[in-house]
Amino acid sequence: MQSKSRLFVVLALIAAFVAIPLVGQAKTPVLKVGHVGHDHHTALYVAALNGDMFKKDYGLYLKEIKSKLLYELYDGDKLVCELELYKVGGGSKMPTAMAQGTFDIGFGGVAAVAFFVDKSTPMKIISPLHSKGDMLVVSSDLPPNSWDEFVQYVKDRDEPLRMGFKAPKAIALLIFQAAMNEVGISYTTKVSDLDVDVHLINMKGAGHLTPGLQNDIIDAFVCNNPFCAIAEEKGLGKSIADLNDLPPGMWKDHPCCMIAAMNDVVKEKRELVVKFLELIVIATDYMNKDQQIAVESASKWIGTSIEVEQSSIPTSLYTTDPDDEVWLNGIYTWAHAMEDLGHLKGELLNKSNEEIDDLLLDFSLIKEARANVSKRKR
Repeated sequence: MQSKSRLFVVLALIAAFVAIPLVGQAKTPVLKVGHVGHDHHTALYVAALNGDMFKKDYGLYLKEIKSKLLYELYDGDKLVCELELYKVGGGSKMPTAMAQGTFDIGFGGVAAVAFFVDKSTPMKIISPLHSKGDMLVVSSDLPPNSWDEFVQYVKDRDEPLRMGFKAPKAIALLIFQAAMNEVGISYTTKVSDLDVDVHLINMKGAGHLTPGLQNDIIDAFVCNNPFCAIAEEKGLGKSIADLNDLPPGMWKDHPCCMIAAMNDVVKEKRELVVKFLELIVIATDYMNKDQQIAVESASKWIGTSIEVEQSSIPTSLYTTDPDDEVWLNGIYTWAHAMEDLGHLKGELLNKSNEEIDDLLLDFSLIKEARANVSKRKR
């Protein structure tokens, strides 16, 4: 009986010892990052897939633990944090998940985050990421091969052209509507109205656009790449115009994607976020110096073909420059256009450009990251 009591005491002591953390053993911090999974976010894939290159040139790199899901971020020999990656849907799904605490920072569209800020959600755009990349695609068996030919073709048709789009507030649709207004193409979302040139059809997601062509639901669509390039690869559609070039010209090099964070994350995990942004700055520099790095990384990560990315990537501009006046002016242009359309009803309504800056943008972290990178090059 006495021996059993001793055994019990020994086991209890062992259990208690195991449960007590070792003195000085700090838990590795974690940074959670969400992305949508298309090639506008290629800087993230470049950073994840090219760790050796980052390590050699800058001493800051990611070590893969579980492909596309878990990485370790190192600065030299020091483990900075674990990086957890989450793939989410586009549009409002990314900021919704971020607001719910699924991840700390997110890659996504400017418009989606701005609408959340307009509704008083405490989040900020913390870095530019990408601009342009939207195309006009028509069915491969239709005659137009340019914007001018498209305009004439639509006006000469006996019935409305069925034009697909991915979401009601997508910037591609906004740009296309402005272009139609400029050249006198009439349009409506009411398919029962036959006295117009174009029927606008909400396909509820970019992934439904190419099947829409295939199944004769739509005749054409406007959307961001790589979905346009995928339609071309399948022989179902052809890109006949870059929306960046359409009249009236107010959307030249329009901002598309950005990196955002919740306000509390900016305060509580600032050092980790800045270190992560340094990776994105480096990746963007690599991509802009050698586009093939972007093509190969996007293809490997997303699963698209090299040919698709060779067609898609060149239609985009990638930047982390917070002083990019074109990118910033695009933000203001978008906000004022949304206001005119009655889509802004809260925090961003009737605001000056300076007030939009204060409410929507916090570029202090990316400025710090870019300054740090400039000192890193080996």
